[in-house]
Amino acid sequence: MSITATPARGGTMPPRPEPPARRGLSPARLMRRAGLTGAAALSGLAVGHWLEPAAGLLAGFAVLIAGLFLTCQGRNARNFNNTDDVEAATDLTVLAELPEFTDTPDALAQVLRGPDGDIAARLQALHRHLLATSADSSPMRVAITSAESGEGRSLMAAMLGRFLASRGHRVLLIDADWCDPVQHLHFHIPSAPGLADLLSRQPPGLDEVVRTDPVSGLDLITTGTGKLSARKLLGEPMQRLLADLSDSYELVLLDLPPIMVAADTLLLSRIVHRLLFVVRWRHTRRNRAMGALARLRKARGTVSGIVLTRVGNGNRAP
Repeated sequence: MSITATPARGGTMPPRPEPPARRGLSPARLMRRAGLTGAAALSGLAVGHWLEPAAGLLAGFAVLIAGLFLTCQGRNARNFNNTDDVEAATDLTVLAELPEFTDTPDALAQVLRGPDGDIAARLQALHRHLLATSADSSPMRVAITSAESGEGRSLMAAMLGRFLASRGHRVLLIDADWCDPVQHLHFHIPSAPGLADLLSRQPPGLDEVVRTDPVSGLDLITTGTGKLSARKLLGEPMQRLLADLSDSYELVLLDLPPIMVAADTLLLSRIVHRLLFVVRWRHTRRNRAMGALARLRKARGTVSGIVLTRVGNGNRAP
């Protein structure tokens, strides 16, 4: 059954009004699309109302540009933009600033390019600080973590381990990131057998698991096969493993998952002497970093300091 509209008796249907032509976006609509509402938008509209149309349009765009600037400033305030900003917010020292690299092979190659290079100097200063603030124990166990993924944590661990090993230090890097292990990819080695296998009921020998980077002498243990977790790393097999390694290494680096991704990471502060916390320049969200550090402190983890990563253009942060 269909219904057809008919004119009212004694009259005709009024013509349908034509929709207004689209003539582009007004300043007010532009401000709404840019997320600029409230006082800034109202100011622009008020100016545009009282002035001539052309002057009002210019005034509206001026308010729009100012609002966009303030919006960008607000977004930057949510991140860490320089060393002073990080240190003031966290009450921790920035121990090293590492630049943005073109790719992982380039980053790992740069640590081998002479003892007087810029990257070498930064990593050497980081190592000196760890030696100065760590307990008198052998090996020194240092965990490397961050608030979130994508901060450059694992690459920094690989660079530090390779640099120190190439300078004659006996260093072991353990990939303990059970969420997203990548050290086997960085060094182009098999992922198994590894740490999970060593903590199993029938572990292989250490000589089957420990692999050596041929260009630096860095020893590595990958994550391996099987389920790995913080609770496994806190168990008796891990304690025995660390005890067995005590005579072979000066430094054991543990690449841990991000705290806001795997909350159990906090438990591992019990098995290390120091923690390095990685913050990515102009990327790490301030509230996430501060939340992760607060959790570490509540868990009584000893944070040695901050490593600022992926600083733009290969320069030091302003």
